[in-house]
Amino acid sequence: MRMPTRKQKPRKAQVASLPAPTGGLISNRNLAVARSADAPPGAAVLENVFPTATGCILRRGSKRWASVVQDAPVKAIFSYLSGAQREMYAATEYGIWNITTVASPYSFAITSDGEDYIAADVPTELVFGVDGLEGLDVLTGTTSGDWVVVQFATAGGEFLVGVNGSDEAFLYDGTTFDATAITFPAGSTLTTADLAYVWVYKQRLYFIEKNSLNAWYLPVDQVGGELVKLPLGGVFVRGGVLTWGQSWSLDSGGSGGLSEQCVFTTTEGEVAAYQGLSPDVDQGWTKVGVYRIGRPMGKKAFIRAGGDIVIATTVGFISLASASRQDYAALGQNAVSYPIEDDWARAVQTRGQDDWRCQVWADGQMVLVSPPTPESRSPVVFVSNANTGRWCTFTGWDATAFEVFNGGLFFGGTDGAVRQGGVGGSDEGAPYVGRVLPLFDDMGAAPNLKVMKMAQAVVRSAYDVKVQLSGHVNYKVNFPAPPSQGSIPIGNEWDNGVWGTSTWDAERGDIIAGDWVSVGGSGHDVSVGMQITSGAVVPIDAELVRINVTYTLGEVGT
Repeated sequence: MRMPTRKQKPRKAQVASLPAPTGGLISNRNLAVARSADAPPGAAVLENVFPTATGCILRRGSKRWASVVQDAPVKAIFSYLSGAQREMYAATEYGIWNITTVASPYSFAITSDGEDYIAADVPTELVFGVDGLEGLDVLTGTTSGDWVVVQFATAGGEFLVGVNGSDEAFLYDGTTFDATAITFPAGSTLTTADLAYVWVYKQRLYFIEKNSLNAWYLPVDQVGGELVKLPLGGVFVRGGVLTWGQSWSLDSGGSGGLSEQCVFTTTEGEVAAYQGLSPDVDQGWTKVGVYRIGRPMGKKAFIRAGGDIVIATTVGFISLASASRQDYAALGQNAVSYPIEDDWARAVQTRGQDDWRCQVWADGQMVLVSPPTPESRSPVVFVSNANTGRWCTFTGWDATAFEVFNGGLFFGGTDGAVRQGGVGGSDEGAPYVGRVLPLFDDMGAAPNLKVMKMAQAVVRSAYDVKVQLSGHVNYKVNFPAPPSQGSIPIGNEWDNGVWGTSTWDAERGDIIAGDWVSVGGSGHDVSVGMQITSGAVVPIDAELVRINVTYTLGEVGT
């Protein structure tokens, strides 16, 4: 007897929700474990999107603050704060400029087709154009811009003391930049140009002699006078040279109670800690210990975290307090950067092991780590949420120096410009793209093929932003071309309002944007990527809440 063929029922689509990856960028987790009960959801890609405790928000842009010397990398930015006097300076190899207030963020000159300057008639011979830093140079004729500067107060006032290991040290008293009155003992051929680093410990200035294992220090509460040598060659068994020093605090020390110590760090990753008032006789100077931390990646590759110091090294972003308690072999898995271990290691291998820059921006709740940018690569900054410790990356910010001034973040670039970060909705007028890709997930059915159908992004924003979603399968990241930027209305934002029409401080209601769109893609492990382009004058501040996705399951073994 012939039996009718049973009709196959269409597969019922299932729905899954991918929460915003508040766990930040993850590159150290087992690929097959997308979600963990004891950790927030993570991301395989989190670019130009900052993880917060509630979601992931598109970063703000940057704007040019000053043009220093074209194509001369800005190697140092530092500030002077004394009472109501607040000043910011930028340095290249050619000198130092006061960039607190500039005539124009751009400098330019009008030339002919033959690139000859076009000038007014004599007697002025004025070149037509704008010099944004005209008259703001405070120190010229230098050969290196990699200054290390500290502010130090004595009975005579507030001073800046700067050294760079190439030029004579400077002293700034709040009015003028002059040579220091620092001298070396009789018979020494050294000058202050041989001093490469300076810091303060127990009301004394300490210095590092370049290319050596020698430190020097001044008498207490003085910015001048004869230096006293502190040889440390017999302390470090791995050799190398001193690279930086700092004061460091622990909860307890050899004398009991809160302990402030003076630490000396070598290029080979050894840190020697001393306790006492000074190395002078009968001042209680004793060695606390010598610790290994991994090779430090530059003399400005660390941050202060309370009394502790966190150091960018070849094995990770290492807490000195942690290194003092643990074996060197265990440092990597306890590093602050452990969640991005693979990305960190890749940056160490491809971007070099020197001249990394680190900065804490408390107002932005960010810790920024900027490795060098080789010619064949684009700039990247590793950024951590200072409160949650979760990581992401910022692209498009070419940062060779950092400074926080008046609550704002400033960074110098290889093109000789200084920019302010975290402002506006574009990078100096150029759009940038935020990308989010949650970790790949087997949706609880590892053996089954998943066929993605539709997806929806739930985004909280003050504007109706344009969101692009795309399907990604089997651990392959393949974002399509980014979307164009949405139309952002100019209304009541500062410097964009229309006088007599706009209302200052008017509120915009949050918009929950979430259109279902087709994404496609099939695989055993799937994820949905999101892209948003920002290029407006005002910041979008779009925050991802979650991504919903529908999919069908194939049979086991498909």
